[in-house]
Amino acid sequence: MSVIIKPKEQLKRIEILFQYLDKIKEVEIGLLNKRPRAKAWAPAEVIKHMTIAHKVYEPKIQRALTSNKSLGEATGLKCSSIPSYLIKRFPPKGEQNEVKFKMKTFKRFKPTLNLKSSDPNEVISEFSNCLSTLKKWIIDYSEHETPLIKFNSAIGPLVRFNIPEACEFILCHNERHFQQIENTLISLRKENC
Repeated sequence: MSVIIKPKEQLKRIEILFQYLDKIKEVEIGLLNKRPRAKAWAPAEVIKHMTIAHKVYEPKIQRALTSNKSLGEATGLKCSSIPSYLIKRFPPKGEQNEVKFKMKTFKRFKPTLNLKSSDPNEVISEFSNCLSTLKKWIIDYSEHETPLIKFNSAIGPLVRFNIPEACEFILCHNERHFQQIENTLISLRKENC
C-alpha cells in the first residue's frame, strides 16, 4: 500500500519537531555533547547529522521548485513504490518508540563535531533553520502547482524522489532521529543518577 502524503499533516509534524527542539535547548550542554557509548552519537551529533542530510536535498529541491516543467499538482499525492517502502519503515514504532530497521550511515553523513569545544546551541540553531526550510518547501509545493520532477535521493539514482516524497522522507528521517535523541537523553540521565 502506497503512502499518501498530506501537506497539512506534514506541517503539524514539523511543529511538533520545533517544540521538541525547544525542549532540547533547555538540556544541559554536558548531556548534549556526551556519547552514551563509544560508537554511539551524542545528541548534538545526531542533530548535526540531520542538518547534513537536509543540506544534500536543498539544491535538488530548490532546482525542482524553480523548474518550468508543469507535471501536475501535488495535492493528495500518492508515493511511488520505493519511496513508499522507505518512508513506511523510517518512523519509530511501538509503545517504546523503538527505532527499527537501523542502517549504516554513509561516511559523508557522519557528523564531525569536537564534543569538548562544540556549542550545541549553534548546532541546534542551524538545524532549526533546516526545519524552517523544510516547512517552506511543504508550503510551496502544497500551495502552488509544483512540478513533480524526480531527482536522485541523497544515496544516488537507486532511489528517486519528487518534492513531496523528498519532504516526507526528510521529515520521517528527522522524526526517527528525534526519537534517537530522546532515547539517548533517557540513557544518559539514568547513567548520571
